[in-house]
Amino acid sequence: MTSADNTDTFDDDSAGIVDELKQLSVARAQINSLRKQNEALKKQLNDQNLIASSSVNETRSFPNPDKVEFSVIGTIKTKFKERRCVPRQPGLCPLAQARLTISNSVFTNPNHALEGLSDFSHMWILFHFHKNETTHVHAKVAPPRLNGLRTGVLGTRSPHRPSPIGLSLVQIDKVEGNSVYFSGVDMIDGTPVLDIKPYIPHYDAPVMLKTDQHISLFDNGSHQILLDPLTTDREAPDGEETASYDMPLSPLHTRVRVPLWITEPLTQQLTVEFSSRARDFLDSLETNDIETTIVSILKEDPRSVYVRERYSNQFYTFLIGGYHVSCKFDDTKHTISVYRISLVDNLDNIPDQEGAHCLPVT
Repeated sequence: MTSADNTDTFDDDSAGIVDELKQLSVARAQINSLRKQNEALKKQLNDQNLIASSSVNETRSFPNPDKVEFSVIGTIKTKFKERRCVPRQPGLCPLAQARLTISNSVFTNPNHALEGLSDFSHMWILFHFHKNETTHVHAKVAPPRLNGLRTGVLGTRSPHRPSPIGLSLVQIDKVEGNSVYFSGVDMIDGTPVLDIKPYIPHYDAPVMLKTDQHISLFDNGSHQILLDPLTTDREAPDGEETASYDMPLSPLHTRVRVPLWITEPLTQQLTVEFSSRARDFLDSLETNDIETTIVSILKEDPRSVYVRERYSNQFYTFLIGGYHVSCKFDDTKHTISVYRISLVDNLDNIPDQEGAHCLPVT
């Protein structure tokens, strides 16, 4: 090989190296450009996150003063599947029983939250009227005991309220695990519970009575006044009262007033009568609790004012305590005749059709 050939080979190698260096330089420039673009995108994303985070913090810092959020602590299990067949007040069916189960979504150990509750005989239950489908709240409502007359919603216990919260005083039967069994049900099955509190008569009862004392009543024309015997003609405490002695009430609780329509409703209780067929069914049961429950509900007329006026003297079928109760109202004689009672095989399989068993049977 001549020197000229060696020179040509060297020149070719040098040209190849130069081309590779140029390609490498271009690649480095592209990588640097991609890095800059990546950094710019990261900065833009961080700025957006900061803005979003700031918006969330502003929302949390300035909550809507008209809205309050509560946690559901548990759910009630009862035999009352329909809203219109539930006792209107907890004292109407003292034998009706239910179970409140505390959820572990709020408490890691819900049974720990119930410690000490069994030392009390009664408790308050605050719950949500979750079946209340009213979209517009009215300032005046027509309670059943007013027989169509209207009064202010905040002067009643109507479930159709701006904040659909119920309050019931019930008797504690037992506390077992994370469940409370109680009597005096006026809630529908599946009712969400917001809170429970033990009943303390020294603070919760405006009128506290001893077994040998009675309430005196007088009428001032518009209200019934209940005089508190504990604050009438009592000597001043001498400091020697025992723990079992009734605690005196504050001056604010010396009198308890209720409207006349509470003690003297414009509707009267119905007389509940059973046919021989219904009586035979009740006699075949091992317990008579269901009869007491049926009478307690029906004598208060579970029909709404609207249904009572539009469908008077009709046949109805109610679902009460796990039984289908068929009956007929006689609004002239103020009686209700139960002509048939049948056991529901499986309450869980009953479709959720509000009022299906409470409308008149045509």
